[in-house]
Amino acid sequence: MASADDLQSVPGRLLLDTCILHHLYNYGEFIFEAEALAHDVDPKLRVELESLQSILLINKRAHFQFVVSPLTVAEVANIQDFRSRESRLRWVLDVLDHWLITLEEIDNCGGSGGTVRHRFKLTPELRELEDELMKIADLRRDPFDRLLLLQYRMGNCDAFLTTDMDTIGRHKARLSRLGFRVLRPSEFWTLLKPWANLWI
Repeated sequence: MASADDLQSVPGRLLLDTCILHHLYNYGEFIFEAEALAHDVDPKLRVELESLQSILLINKRAHFQFVVSPLTVAEVANIQDFRSRESRLRWVLDVLDHWLITLEEIDNCGGSGGTVRHRFKLTPELRELEDELMKIADLRRDPFDRLLLLQYRMGNCDAFLTTDMDTIGRHKARLSRLGFRVLRPSEFWTLLKPWANLWI
């Protein structure tokens, strides 16, 4: 039986990896409108998409905070297909704008961490954290992922939501020791599911 301590373990503010935004864009009809998924969707991806659908259904009333980094906008802009890039970028900018407004509202209500401008400075503590992240070869080679993790800390996030197990995901245990909580949508849904009736 789920306890109050279990509810406390459910993250309230999650930084979305770029791959999650791509899933929301590519499979939006399924996630938001409950339309059928194509039969050729990889079974492992299907589990994550179904979890995203459940999470966002609950979030209509639960109001978890999903953080989008400005770096994600830059990653989306790197898509080769111009027509896809243009529409995706416009969509991600809308999501980013919503997040920045939310963050400012939290600050205005006395939330911790100061203003957006203050929060996005690379402090000595963050430079020290980057040095630790640079010791992980995958993150040393990939500045986007490394900087996303710094933004996680800047945004006082509780978890990093991703389906990419080849870079950040494969270092989950090591990142945990540095204070990062990396979750797949299916893992987040497992934590959230016992409490779903609170928001239905």
